[in-house]
Amino acid sequence: MILSNIKTSRIPNRVNLIFSDHSYLPFFIDDTVKLSLIKNQEIDPEKLNLIITASLKYLGREYALRQIALSPKTEKILSQKLKQYFFKATKKFKLFSNFSVSPIISKIISDLKSKGLLNQSDFTLYFVNKNKNKSQAQVKYLLQQQGINFEPSTLDDQSAIKKILIKKRIDQKYIADFKLKTKLYASLFRSGFQISDIKAAIDDFLQLK
Repeated sequence: MILSNIKTSRIPNRVNLIFSDHSYLPFFIDDTVKLSLIKNQEIDPEKLNLIITASLKYLGREYALRQIALSPKTEKILSQKLKQYFFKATKKFKLFSNFSVSPIISKIISDLKSKGLLNQSDFTLYFVNKNKNKSQAQVKYLLQQQGINFEPSTLDDQSAIKKILIKKRIDQKYIADFKLKTKLYASLFRSGFQISDIKAAIDDFLQLK
């Protein structure tokens, strides 16, 4: 196989490697120097393996950093997202086909973790704030699904319920309607709140009205 061309990309610090079989790979510009790549170079299987590995690492790292910039991530969440991303990439770039990405995902995760970019505490704080209207039990369960054991000692279910009441504009007239009150209790109970907390929160909330 021949490396037919090294074309500049519109994306900063990226080039596209064009091969004689009409396939191409996005590539970090600095890696062309590291691997001594030049136009019209003959690429043997060993060199091609290094090129594919470097391209996957580059694309995966860039994707992972974009995901972390959007919101904190755990190792488990980011690993799953990288698997999905690489699955799509193997469909787009034929040179990635049948290439094992598991070691590359592990390397990306390890590098990001060593740089403090995968902080479980940051994710937990982000997740709790994002789900502040859910019950302690529900938040704990959802975090456990993400592989995090969390004791929600800092959460306050009654405060969360009151925020929901404010959002729904609940007042004495609403609670006086038996059907509406029952519907409200059922909705809060399905969200994971205890009946005792629901009653206490509503009573306290109405006293402030």
